[in-house]
Amino acid sequence: MTRPIVDSRFMDTMGDFFPSLCTIQEDVGVADANGAIVPSWSDFARHVDIPCAHGPSKGNEIKLPDQTYVISNYTLALQGRYPAITEKMRAVVDGVAYEILLAQSDSHSTKTRILSRKVT
Repeated sequence: MTRPIVDSRFMDTMGDFFPSLCTIQEDVGVADANGAIVPSWSDFARHVDIPCAHGPSKGNEIKLPDQTYVISNYTLALQGRYPAITEKMRAVVDGVAYEILLAQSDSHSTKTRILSRKVT
């Protein structure tokens, strides 16, 4: 049996490195008075109040499925591996919403990195 390079208990001791809390939300879309579907965000199960750190990025260029390019202006680091996060979701940190452009787990499966753009 092989042991992981990073013991999972180590991440539990890193509270100061993840000073904020992040909630991942998914669009559940609801019908308005005219029957048109409008965005409506709901917390994604088991993805609420995740310890995280966030800050401005140096501007990574990301190609979206519709062939447009966007610049990531924030990076979020979540404590733990969250492979269910997709680009159709959003992250809310300290009351600020961020559009998820790319979500990646690190090579040791101990944290998740999200490249994002602040929703205005």
